[in-house]
Amino acid sequence: MKKRFFYIVWVACLGVGMLAGCVKDKNLEQPPAETPSDGTEETPSGSGESSGETVYLEGYARPDGVLILNQGARAIENSSITYLAPDGTVEEGVYRKVNGTALGNEVQDMWMYNGKLYILSDGMYAPNGEEGDGVLVVADAVTLKREKAYKLDDLKFKRPEGSKDEDELISLSIPFENIAVLDEKNIFFSEGQGFFRFDSTTGEVNVVEGAFHFGNQGNTVEKVASTRGILQVGDCLYCGGGGFWESTRLLEISKGVNKVSRVLPDLKGEFISGLFQTGEREIVLATCGRGGEKKSYLQFVNLDEWKVTKTKKISEDISAEFFNTSGVTRAGDYLYYAAGSTTVKRLSLKTWKSEAFIDVLKDAPDGKYLNCNVIADPTNQYVYVAVSNVYREDVKPDKNYLLVYDCSGSAPSLVRKIENKTNYPIGIYPMRKFYHK
Repeated sequence: MKKRFFYIVWVACLGVGMLAGCVKDKNLEQPPAETPSDGTEETPSGSGESSGETVYLEGYARPDGVLILNQGARAIENSSITYLAPDGTVEEGVYRKVNGTALGNEVQDMWMYNGKLYILSDGMYAPNGEEGDGVLVVADAVTLKREKAYKLDDLKFKRPEGSKDEDELISLSIPFENIAVLDEKNIFFSEGQGFFRFDSTTGEVNVVEGAFHFGNQGNTVEKVASTRGILQVGDCLYCGGGGFWESTRLLEISKGVNKVSRVLPDLKGEFISGLFQTGEREIVLATCGRGGEKKSYLQFVNLDEWKVTKTKKISEDISAEFFNTSGVTRAGDYLYYAAGSTTVKRLSLKTWKSEAFIDVLKDAPDGKYLNCNVIADPTNQYVYVAVSNVYREDVKPDKNYLLVYDCSGSAPSLVRKIENKTNYPIGIYPMRKFYHK
C-alpha cells in the first residue's frame, strides 16, 4: 500500500461506512436552475438556517467553489486549505492568509453548517515548533476567519455507564476520522474509541451508545461505527457499522440523543466502502471484501420503511483503502471508484456494467500515488482525482496534481490539470454538497 503511516491500518479492520436519511425539512426551497443528472431536484439547505429560504453564501462558501483539505507531510509540515474558485482560479494556503496561523497538523475532515466550517485535525506534531490552532477549529465559511478552536484536552468525553475507567472524563485518542454537524448542540465526530456527540453550547462530549463496544473486559471503549462518507438526510445522519464486535450494519443518529436511533443489522459484506444517495428517502450502503477482492455489495435502503429493498452483488473492488472518504461516489447514473489505484472505474447503476474510465497516468505520468478517494460532484458530473509522485509522512512531493474531469459523456474530458497547488489532499469538497440535505 502507498500509505505514509502504519498506525491507520487498524482503522480499516473495523470496516465501516455511512449515509443519510431522516425527516426531510419541508420548508427548504429548490435551487433556481440546477438539477442532478437523474432528473430529480435537489433541496439545498445553504447555511443551515431554517427560515424557509435557501441561503447561498459567498466567499469561500460559494456553492460552485471547491475547498481542498491538504494534510501535508504531517511529520514536517502543518495542514493547509486550497480554494478552487468557480472560474478555475486557485488560491493556496487560504486559512493561513486569513488568520496568520496554522490550521492544524494532519487535518482529517470538514463540514459546513449555518455559515460555519468545522475542521477536524489530529495535532500530533508541531513542525518547526509551530502548533496548529486546535484539533477542532470553527471558522466563518465565507471568510475562513477563525472563531473558535478546541484543543484535545477540551474535548474529553463522559465515562459511559459500564466502563471500568477510573476517570469520570476520558481522553479522546487520535487519529480522528470524520465530522458531521447538525447544529451547534449536535457536532458529531469519530475516532478509534467511538462516535461522539459534542454540544458546543455546554462543552459536553458524550460517546454515542450503540456506536461502541467495551473491550478488554470493560477497560477500553472500542468503536463499532465508522463515519467514512457519512451522509445527512433531513435531521439525521447515517453511517455504517460492524467489524470485530458486530455484524455489518447501517446506523441512524438523531439530534439531541446520545444513542443510535435505529440499527439495520446483518447486512452483506465484510467491510464498509461508503454510502451514496439515490433518492429523496433512499440510500445505498456499499460494502466490500478485503483489499483486492472483487466481492462487493450495494444494498439499497428505504429510510421510511427502514429495510433493504434491493441487494446487488458486484464483482468489483470498491474498497475505500485507508482513506477517510467514501470509496464510492455517485454522479448521474454511474458510481465511480478507484480502490487505491490510479485507474478510476465506473459502474452503471442501470446496466450494472463496469468499465475502466479514467487512466490518471495518461494525464499525469508521474502521479503514481492516489492521495484520497475520488470525489464526484453530481450537479455537473465532474470527478476530482488527487495524485502525487511520492506518498510519505516525512516527504513533501515534487509533483502534486488535482485533475478535474467532466464525466457527463461517454468518455472523460480533462477540464483542469492543477499542478503543485495542493499537498497530500485528504478531502476534496465541492461546496454544493453542503447545500443539499
